[in-house]
Amino acid sequence: MHMRSLTTISALMLGVALVATPVFAAGSTAGNQGSGQVAVNRDAPLSLPAGVTPKPVPKVDASTLSRGNLGEDPAAALASMGTVTLSRDGSVAETPASEGMRAILEQEMKGSNPSMTTDRVVDTTDDRVQITDSSGYPTAVIGWLWAQDQKGDWSTCTATLIGPKTVITAAHCVYDHDTGGWVQAMSFLPGMTDAESAPFGQFDWANINILKGFIDNYDGTNYGSVMPWDLAEIELAEAAGDQLGWLGFRVDDASDFKAEIIGYPGDKPDGTMWDVKCDIPAANFGDQIFWHNCDTYAGSSGSSMFEDAGKGDLYIRGINVAEDDKVNYGVRLIDSYYQFIIDNYK
Repeated sequence: MHMRSLTTISALMLGVALVATPVFAAGSTAGNQGSGQVAVNRDAPLSLPAGVTPKPVPKVDASTLSRGNLGEDPAAALASMGTVTLSRDGSVAETPASEGMRAILEQEMKGSNPSMTTDRVVDTTDDRVQITDSSGYPTAVIGWLWAQDQKGDWSTCTATLIGPKTVITAAHCVYDHDTGGWVQAMSFLPGMTDAESAPFGQFDWANINILKGFIDNYDGTNYGSVMPWDLAEIELAEAAGDQLGWLGFRVDDASDFKAEIIGYPGDKPDGTMWDVKCDIPAANFGDQIFWHNCDTYAGSSGSSMFEDAGKGDLYIRGINVAEDDKVNYGVRLIDSYYQFIIDNYK
């Protein structure tokens, strides 16, 4: 998601550590800052292959964006919110939407308001700041995600710990319609600041969960047909968050917020971590997605977009996923997506 020249976009209609116990509240899950003195230190040369490239950023034709569940009849919308799980042994299972999900989805479809009526501008200024020390919070819980597709090619995205074993990213980082579907290998490397070593280790995965709509609603050519479902939850084989900590996350209310992204953009040196902030006004929110002007690039896909709620409480409100020729896009953590995460939380 490259920085682009100053431009505007016309109004669109978009429906589109210490071992700790996660704290669940109504529509929010608290973060955990870890021990403050991270004991998970496996600083060693990486056992990763050569030839990796940042995951190409999905391109969107804004005029053909899916309205997500709001463009489906109720039965199809409910089916799209089922969970498809790839296990480490290669087996794939489907789980229908939970009863809690059914009730939430019904309310979302009744209360939709898809209008987004403001013009957009994207600045040419590169506001990203490099992070060279990831020993603190939240940098220790954000990591470089390596994935190998079915053709054997490796690519990178960004992912974030949101629980002891749970990592959040974009679905297109773990399931690529054009290269055969699911990844066949993957590693999560939290707190990377260069390409030479992993300060907090290299973590394998146990399961990957994505929304069924991301698979079933693909029209064969247009990523925009599935962008509203571009969300993935990864269960790690080890509880990395018990010492590193994790970011909180909450149901997004479409209010103004100052978004922060920490990730691994591919136009910077390999394995380096960069931080950027941008203001996202309420007018930029649709039912399932939002647009933003944070400076990003290929490799930033899957980055959490979080806000500071005060006193160091950080909460993810969306995931950075795509771009068109004018703006960048994120998937909102609406009620049903929050429930998807909770249903699969570890």
